[in-house]
Amino acid sequence: MWGRNAATRGQASPRGWREVKGDEAMKRVVLLAILAGMLLAGWWLARRSDGTAPASAGAANRPNVVLVTIDTMRADRLGRGQLTPHLDRLASAGAVFQNARTTVALTLPAHVTMMTGELPPAHGVRENGVPFAKDRPTLARVFRDAGYRTGGFVGAYVLDRRFGLDDGFEHYDDRIRRDPDAPARLEAERPGAEVLDAALAWLAGTPAASPFFLWVHLYDPHAPYEPPAEFLTQARGNAYDGEVAYADAQVGRLLAWLEGRGLLQETIVAVTGDHGEGLGEHGELTHGMLAYDSTLRVPLIIAAPGIAGRQVITMPVSHADLPGSLLALASVPGVGDGLGRPGLPGLQSQAEGEGSYAETEYPRTAGWHPVAALAGGRWKLVLTSEPELYDVQQDPAETRNLAAERPRVTQDMTARIHELQRVTAAAGVRTVSPEAAERLRALGYVGFAPAGPVPTDAPNPARVIEAWDAFEAALSLVTAGRARDALPALEGLAVRFPDGPVFQATFARALKDAGRAREAVQVYRRAVDRWPSDATLFHDLAVAARAAGDRQEALRAEQAALALNPGSPSSLNGLGLLHIEEGRPSEAAAFFERATKGDPNHPSYWTNLGNAWRELGNMEGAESAYRRALDAEPGHADAANGLGVMRVQDGRAADAVPWFERAVAASSDFHEARLNLGIAWQESGQPERARSVYRDLIARAPPGSRERQAAQELLSALGR
Repeated sequence: MWGRNAATRGQASPRGWREVKGDEAMKRVVLLAILAGMLLAGWWLARRSDGTAPASAGAANRPNVVLVTIDTMRADRLGRGQLTPHLDRLASAGAVFQNARTTVALTLPAHVTMMTGELPPAHGVRENGVPFAKDRPTLARVFRDAGYRTGGFVGAYVLDRRFGLDDGFEHYDDRIRRDPDAPARLEAERPGAEVLDAALAWLAGTPAASPFFLWVHLYDPHAPYEPPAEFLTQARGNAYDGEVAYADAQVGRLLAWLEGRGLLQETIVAVTGDHGEGLGEHGELTHGMLAYDSTLRVPLIIAAPGIAGRQVITMPVSHADLPGSLLALASVPGVGDGLGRPGLPGLQSQAEGEGSYAETEYPRTAGWHPVAALAGGRWKLVLTSEPELYDVQQDPAETRNLAAERPRVTQDMTARIHELQRVTAAAGVRTVSPEAAERLRALGYVGFAPAGPVPTDAPNPARVIEAWDAFEAALSLVTAGRARDALPALEGLAVRFPDGPVFQATFARALKDAGRAREAVQVYRRAVDRWPSDATLFHDLAVAARAAGDRQEALRAEQAALALNPGSPSSLNGLGLLHIEEGRPSEAAAFFERATKGDPNHPSYWTNLGNAWRELGNMEGAESAYRRALDAEPGHADAANGLGVMRVQDGRAADAVPWFERAVAASSDFHEARLNLGIAWQESGQPERARSVYRDLIARAPPGSRERQAAQELLSALGR
């Protein structure tokens, strides 16, 4: 009756030139004239059209500021008929930047740039999953310090507070429901409607006397594309476009709410994508591996009081320019190197001599060469193990490489890229401390050395992008529970690219999921020998070793993972499970408690803590932990089962019935909860209902299973 023991559930495993034409100078003059009006914040903020003071601007008469980021939205989806009517309406009332680019086609690092105004080499977050150090000012922190209420609402786990972007937000809503049986996937998401519901509820409770800074992140256009039926119809059957239409509808809800309360006239609204999507261009189906404009160009709209009519701005701009612009428009002084820059209104520096920098380090995970890019008004350089130069005015699809024909342009832009990457490159280098290295050696993991630079002859990702597409397809099979079907492709990729840690780790994971845990352990052991500074690989090894029955190996591997990443919730949870299996609930509870502090939205960590507290007789602590699990995931069957078990143990079998019914409804193959339901009916004096449940369980449970055997014995005893 211990419930579905957390030792068998909830284990988390793991798993971017000097040629300036005469008309270029004229464009800059026109642009400055357009945006100069945006800086004249005083007159349009001081009064409404009726001459009264704004209701929510506060004593300083400052505007509200709303930033909406739409994940994976391509720039070319704006202005396409009825696909984005609400965004098109916003664009018609504000400034539209038609040549805006992200700094990296990955969600977390792109948003760190938007919150700091710094390029990835400077802020150090160059991949998803790398925590932001909070060692520099953020947009939210500056607004908060200026007297703004600050609220952030995100649609995906990749922006969970554990990665640092909660900095400066008084309220940060990252309550993303998680599958307790699945790995801690960065792709876990919630629909845009849920994000907007939470954001609007916060707005409704924001004091009218205070201006607010609101950030809303909509994840919906990200793969897999599964829009609601009405939006799929609106997009004429194109699933990606359907997701874009759905996100547009959520922006419409937000604008309608502001307008309905008379706030839109005194609110700066900025909408942008964090990056685009390949959709097959240049062979890239999704994003993150390449640096072409299919994934770098993003929509960018800024609408604010005082900007009349549609202003289309064709100058190249970057996400790094955005936060300084929002502060300037709100008359809030910026700070630091990033937020202190004037941003978009200072675009006279964005001539071809500067350009917009972008990068992706993500190819390193495949053993391929990282990619950097620099784009000006005419030329764009994509730099990897070979240079690619494109005239994006004449060749916007980037199909003709002119690097050999324009060696001076290529050389100058290459030098500029290297200069930008040298600024504070050390900030993004992840090293392992000598203490951690010593602990690794003490645990028996020899061969520690920091990862060296990628060889200059490493593959250009564009040349092998078909392999990444094949990998993503295989990974989808693993995630869908079809690991056996994915094994041939993953094994082939692991052999073809031995220098790619992601191929080795995913092949090992598929082996484990396919029931070949001992083979998985061998692959993981080779991987940690090759990449001994990767904490996630050690955790993966621990999960596989535990599945293979080698608890000592699992214990050493989890301890190694914590030596590299002391606060890893998944490794803390893993150590708790190992202690439970060894009959040490007190030690287990301590690890589970630390895991919940590191990741308070993971229901399994709370359920594991509840099970441990129940084992120790701390019923009050167990009750609280189970309820926290259900707060994080209302359909979490294990927590409901745990609450039912507590009531049976307390002699309140009738009160346990609803909890067991809830557990069975959430997980129809949860045979232990079904058995507990029969017992609860039996002990509450309802033998016929108990018999019905036992018969149902006997029909459902596998032959020879513990639950089936127990149900047969209990049914037989009732008959006697």
